[in-house]
Amino acid sequence: MKKINSIISILVILSFVGCATGGFQADVVARDAAGKSQYVQTGVVTQVRSVVIEGDRDVGATSGTVLGAIVGSGAAGRAAGGDGETSEQIGAIVGGLVGSVVGSEVGESISRKKGVEIIIKLDSNNREVAIVQEASEDEAQEVKAGDKVRIIRSAGRSRVVPYN
Repeated sequence: MKKINSIISILVILSFVGCATGGFQADVVARDAAGKSQYVQTGVVTQVRSVVIEGDRDVGATSGTVLGAIVGSGAAGRAAGGDGETSEQIGAIVGGLVGSVVGSEVGESISRKKGVEIIIKLDSNNREVAIVQEASEDEAQEVKAGDKVRIIRSAGRSRVVPYN
């Protein structure tokens, strides 16, 4: 049973790592946007502020439910001295519920990202738009108030890149 729990724990951790993506960075293009024409607008940045991009709770909740059910079932079975199938089932249900809540919080905190909210005055109509994207680790992709930028839109997503 210990080997099974260890294997499942490793698989859960790998699923968390596999789901952590940088899909909100200015220099990361979504797979469905590759090879397709994209709509481009230009403008001038009027304000940039730091934000936190909330993480994904769904992945952690699913993994936590499975892991919690297995651990809860095993713990209840040992507590009942190995003679209570009902105890194991109740343990699996309670473990699954607790695992779901814990996994949800863990998944959210692991996938949370530092971001920036960029307010841009469009050249085409003088309206302002706000776009949130992941904070860039590449200094060449950073923008500040007064910078001319391009907004690249595709499949309902936008990213802001320096004009040059």
